[in-house]
Amino acid sequence: MPVIKTIHDVDISIALWLISEKENELLDYVGLVDDLPLNKNRRLERLATMSLLKTLGFKQFYAYDCFGRPYFPASSVRISISHTNGIVALAFSESQEVGVDIEQTTRNYRKIAGKYLSTNEAIGFHNYSDFHYALIWSAKETIYKLPWGKSLVFNRDIEIDLKNFNSDRGWLKARVFNDGAWVTVKLFYTFIDNYCLTWTGMNRIL
Repeated sequence: MPVIKTIHDVDISIALWLISEKENELLDYVGLVDDLPLNKNRRLERLATMSLLKTLGFKQFYAYDCFGRPYFPASSVRISISHTNGIVALAFSESQEVGVDIEQTTRNYRKIAGKYLSTNEAIGFHNYSDFHYALIWSAKETIYKLPWGKSLVFNRDIEIDLKNFNSDRGWLKARVFNDGAWVTVKLFYTFIDNYCLTWTGMNRIL
């Protein structure tokens, strides 16, 4: 089964699964599953996620809470899930809530820049490459998945500092406006082929 990459970052682990199987092959691997999505692509993503969890040794299915965050009903392990165009990313930790996101760098993020770039981020947008746009979007998706006290607005409540962005992997700082105050979060990124992967956890709040 195609686990194509694993990353261990202190108390957060990340695994990537390349979806190369047909639906019936994944069903044979994970067994009977209730409440699969009607959409074919979403169904395949769900089955690939379950296959990844099984391969990693997790013996139970996951559910979604009222905020749309995945969780294990009978385990203290926290998880976060992301998928895009044939690949699944999973982050998990026994000690903290986590967020993960994976995006294609070839997507046209410029088209929706006004919806997710903050005022400060937009100042330098003429100098941004496709990698800058993908990284900002992915980082905000990752931060959004953490359990904040409210639903965050991308272009108002999350601001990514790109000063440390100078290679295909590393870390960045983000500012998040939550409960009436700004907090700083350290998040990590890596570029893999045409994908941008970001992750963080609640213990990464500085």
